[in-house]
Amino acid sequence: MRVLVVDDHPAFREALTSALEMIEEIEVAGEAGGGIDACREAEQISPDVVLMDLSMPDLSGFDAMERIHERDPEIPVVILTATADPGVEAEARRAGASGFVAKGTTLDDIVIVLHEAAGEPAA
Repeated sequence: MRVLVVDDHPAFREALTSALEMIEEIEVAGEAGGGIDACREAEQISPDVVLMDLSMPDLSGFDAMERIHERDPEIPVVILTATADPGVEAEARRAGASGFVAKGTTLDDIVIVLHEAAGEPAA
């Protein structure tokens, strides 16, 4: 599964990318540091799934997801956020998110959500 990792905090993004790359069935196809770059990367690399932070300074995860889905509604987006609030999750799902995970969720659980969003069985 090819994943685009989007987070505006470089250290967190690098740590998450490194962790995901240890999972045999996952390839980190690209990274982006903000919503605008996420839209550009999603168009260029056509990932199987986008794992995207909700809160970014240039374009929110919601707005970036909307733009990504305007170009390709089939790309699943999993929202990653520090705000593990049921209301935020409901809003993300209404906006078109295929999954929702809180920062601090275990890597195993993130991988499960990515597989579910991509419509693939977890290995």
